[in-house]
Amino acid sequence: MNLLIFGDPCGITSGVAVKNGYKPENIVVWENDVRHHYAIKQISDKITITTDANFEKLNMRFHSNIGNPPYLKNLHLEFLLKGLELSDNVSLVHPAGWLFRSTRKIEMQVRSALKNRVRKLELFNGNAKFPDARFGCPLVVTTAVKHHTGPIELVYGTTGNRYYIDSLDDMPTGFWEPSAIHLETVEKYKQLTQTDSVNSLLKKYSGTGSSISTPRVCGHANFVSTPRVCGNQTKKAEDFVSYDFFTFFYRNSEIFDINPKNKVFTTSSEAERDSLISYLKTKVARFGLSINKISQDAHISRYLESVPLPPLDRKWTEESIMDYYKFSKEQRNLINTFISDYYV
Repeated sequence: MNLLIFGDPCGITSGVAVKNGYKPENIVVWENDVRHHYAIKQISDKITITTDANFEKLNMRFHSNIGNPPYLKNLHLEFLLKGLELSDNVSLVHPAGWLFRSTRKIEMQVRSALKNRVRKLELFNGNAKFPDARFGCPLVVTTAVKHHTGPIELVYGTTGNRYYIDSLDDMPTGFWEPSAIHLETVEKYKQLTQTDSVNSLLKKYSGTGSSISTPRVCGHANFVSTPRVCGNQTKKAEDFVSYDFFTFFYRNSEIFDINPKNKVFTTSSEAERDSLISYLKTKVARFGLSINKISQDAHISRYLESVPLPPLDRKWTEESIMDYYKFSKEQRNLINTFISDYYV
């Protein structure tokens, strides 16, 4: 059986393949960095090392393709597409951002290529595995086979929980698990935002009205390699994001320092502005943000459109906004546990 390996800087993958019974003469490593060739050849000089320039000349079909391709921009998706084209079985470790959206051409191409082939997706925090890497989003092991029409197995390294989805269209749109209560709560938010959301308040500064200027970049991935206590919660190394990820502004943000070049949240009076600030601090608002937020850019419309807009006629508290939207006991518990303490 022929085996294709995408990128093997230290020759580790080649070594594992040989130990697992693959003959060196049946292994091809697609590796563009000549600095890595020596390590691979130390495993066996019978392993073929190729590059883009001469790869097509090999005219080979592969039984399996495994790899950890370059993560820069969307290069890893190009490797995935090539692997699916040339191999019956593909297993790739790469960034998971493409799973939560399908707005870019290559992301749509990947989804199309994986249709009736993707069997399993294993999401995990790469920073916990590789502490010096500082990945901005989770990693995923994408496993595809020659033909698969059954449910797709979805595994979360944060909890070890497993779910089954019918297609990639059923993937959660953010860093959350598709448990029954989470799906139910997300559906409630969709109903609450049918007519309006806080996105309608984010506008180019006009010089009128009462406004707050929230940071365009807000929140961090989880880079800790050991558990850390945050308020009354503990962030594990396996968690995807840090405790400030689902926030609209930091505790020390200069939100009243209006920069005319930025988009700002604008209300009609100071009373409404203060009401909005109190609301954006609540876990109800921050849970809405979590439905779609997968990057540090806090001003993306897709993120803000999932945050309901209540009446700005009072100061909101965690309890009063929960009561206003009539969340069930189970939904309240989910929101309070999924969203980390931050402003208290």
